[in-house]
Amino acid sequence: MNADWGRSLLLYVFVPLLLSLASTGASADELTATVDRNQLSRGETVELRVRFDSQDSGEPDFSVLQEDFEILSRRQQNQFSLINGKAVSYTEWLLELLPRETGDILIPELDFKGVNSEAITLQVEDRRPAAKGKEPIFVETELDKTTAYVQEQLLLTLRVFTSEPLLGLSSDGLSVDNASILQLAENQYNTRENGVMYQVNEIKYVLFPEASGELVIPQVRLNTAIPDRRDPFSGSLFGNRSKRVLLYSEEQKVTIMPRPANSGNGAWLPAKGLSLTERWSRSPEELVAGEPITRTVTLTAQQLTATQLPPLQISDGDGYKIYPDQPQMDNNGDRSGVIGSRIESMAIVPSRAGTITLPPLTVQWWDTVSQQPKQAVLEARTLTVKAAAGPVPDITETEETDTAEPIMTPALKQEYSLLTWVLIGMNLLLLVTVAALFLLWRSSRERAPATPPMETVATPNEATLFAELQRQSKGQDPRAFCHALLHWAKVYWNRPFLTLQDVAASANNRDLAITLEALDRALYGNITQQAISLPTIHEQLKQLRKNQKGVGEQQKGTPLAPLYGK
Repeated sequence: MNADWGRSLLLYVFVPLLLSLASTGASADELTATVDRNQLSRGETVELRVRFDSQDSGEPDFSVLQEDFEILSRRQQNQFSLINGKAVSYTEWLLELLPRETGDILIPELDFKGVNSEAITLQVEDRRPAAKGKEPIFVETELDKTTAYVQEQLLLTLRVFTSEPLLGLSSDGLSVDNASILQLAENQYNTRENGVMYQVNEIKYVLFPEASGELVIPQVRLNTAIPDRRDPFSGSLFGNRSKRVLLYSEEQKVTIMPRPANSGNGAWLPAKGLSLTERWSRSPEELVAGEPITRTVTLTAQQLTATQLPPLQISDGDGYKIYPDQPQMDNNGDRSGVIGSRIESMAIVPSRAGTITLPPLTVQWWDTVSQQPKQAVLEARTLTVKAAAGPVPDITETEETDTAEPIMTPALKQEYSLLTWVLIGMNLLLLVTVAALFLLWRSSRERAPATPPMETVATPNEATLFAELQRQSKGQDPRAFCHALLHWAKVYWNRPFLTLQDVAASANNRDLAITLEALDRALYGNITQQAISLPTIHEQLKQLRKNQKGVGEQQKGTPLAPLYGK
């Protein structure tokens, strides 16, 4: 029995195997290349299958593909089988390629072990985004303006329509020369178009041009994946196949105009709307000599960020002292863009009985709707101060002894006590919210299907950006120097900067603030560029890097004079 089994194994397995291996060795190995399709549209990928008729652990030189393609994924598989007694052995590589350009693109010959594959020609069409209802996924691009002033907001909206579930959505980010960019919160909703229900993922960017001329907003690449129709379990717990989809927004061009001549000499504030409001900690009709009252003034602008708003000029007056607090900056968003607010609170302490007069507050701005200069005004107020029950403290002496602390009266202590409990309650609420969001994130992460790895873009370090700033200081282009300065400051202080005024405020250096003010006036005002010494500004920043050690921390000190001050 065992002898018969051994003879059968020898006759039907090993003999054919040896014969087939001998015949395989006698013939030359072949290298073949095929694609799943030869015609595709911009943003679509193609699968390249390269097969070598032998087992091998190496691979062809695929670097020749990188000139015309992005290699998004690559995997290798080895196969060995017996078919009708004949051994079949090969090595196969599968590559997912994304064409870099449109038109006729050639996949060149590939060389491996002395054999070559044949070249393949692809036709890549520059097709516009599909109309609604024609494709399961497409992107719309919308820009609210085709002309704008320098530092005026531009609103760019990208909408991704999909009738199939998305397995993740990300973008390569938006980078525009001579413009500052902020991304607003993303929005998601459903809509019906041509009888088809779509999920819409909306991404909004606000841009603030930094120079006049033509502004080019390049395409934004969006990366996502949808279930593969060839996999019956795709998108479910048992599925592991997905189809990668790359979408591109449309390039936009905007004409940027310089600041108009009739806009005045103050801070340049192009906005859709601007307002000044005030509130008091208690009725200002109940002032008592020596007892402080808190006044809060809020400057709010539609389509400007908080850092673009100038500080308010409020100082001591006849019969009262001002003790200002640190200003608060706040940015919010709505469908028309960003809403910036600057909140300044101050304690006002009357030093005598009688009347005191608070001067008017005026902020000039440019109305982008009516294209006219306007101003927001808080009218002057005359208040009556009652005499104190006891002797009034000497405010001047108090200030000379300790200017850092305002007088603490029972009324002010009660106000601070209430503020303390409010802050404690807000912190508890914030803690509960963060814990709930963490649990939701953890739960969604456990349920979320795997998505293809996305590309990341490395951020230049601070030393590289400062070296670029030094190079720009040797040139004669103040705008390029300003752009390099804002990029360096963003990394150095670890927060976004939109204007030179932001840099001056964070540096807290009087000499640097003066030179930056001159540079800012040269860019947007009437000072000639010959009066600006870029190497001087670079040396001041170099000394700043040497003296300041706490990079990324909030710099403290007295507020600097605003750029464009009267």
